[in-house]
Amino acid sequence: MSGPSLHIFSLMRYIIVCLFLFCISKTGYAQDLSFYGILPAFSLTGRINQKVNYNLFVSTTINALEREINGVDYPASNLQLYIQPSIILIYSPKLNLAGSYTYQRSNPFHGNYVNEHRLWQQAIFSNALFQGQLTNRFRLEERFIENRLNGEYPLSTRFRYQIGFNTPLQGKKLNKREFYFNTYNEFYWSLTGSKNSTYSSNWSYAGFGYKIGTSDKIELGYLLQISARNKEKDLRYLHLVQVSWATNLKRPAKKDGA
Repeated sequence: MSGPSLHIFSLMRYIIVCLFLFCISKTGYAQDLSFYGILPAFSLTGRINQKVNYNLFVSTTINALEREINGVDYPASNLQLYIQPSIILIYSPKLNLAGSYTYQRSNPFHGNYVNEHRLWQQAIFSNALFQGQLTNRFRLEERFIENRLNGEYPLSTRFRYQIGFNTPLQGKKLNKREFYFNTYNEFYWSLTGSKNSTYSSNWSYAGFGYKIGTSDKIELGYLLQISARNKEKDLRYLHLVQVSWATNLKRPAKKDGA
């Protein structure tokens, strides 16, 4: 990646993370927790017609290291299973709109699991920047999170804003068997319903990818998730190695007379 681009977005991520910490800070951090793990992800995109695509995104978040913090044992475990099908409307080259039903299960393979059913709507604006692409994503979520005490699913709402940048590292256009750089920062605001903090989470990511062929890309990067884990605004830092595979299915060209 070119020097100016990398320095600008490295500085941007640093400032945003510092801002998050300042906004939810309190005196003393004895109850803050840090974990280390891996997040494997898979994304499948296909075309329905010239204006409409579909996508299936699946990921799982794994705490890879057992830790004892303040006398409490935190075992290595799977923290979250995430299944997200969505429909994408290509409104213009610079704007697409999307909607989804998402299923999320926290502690998916343990007895204390929590189910969440989620609806969301989003808009993504894209613009050229340097030799890459700057994206702004706005997402509104309606979350139905299971209450294990009574079996009910009360409604919560959340707004997310993500700013991202993606650029090829070999020329102006990403071709097969070439590398690229990808980075983003995402802000999370809990609006209504049960919440630990209004500014509840911040995710920062930077990684490098490789386009295998015309349809497939693999990517490896570092993802830092910072979340307010209780109403006292104690923080959870989740340091993750994100490994992702994305494939884009193209409909075969129609034969003459078909």
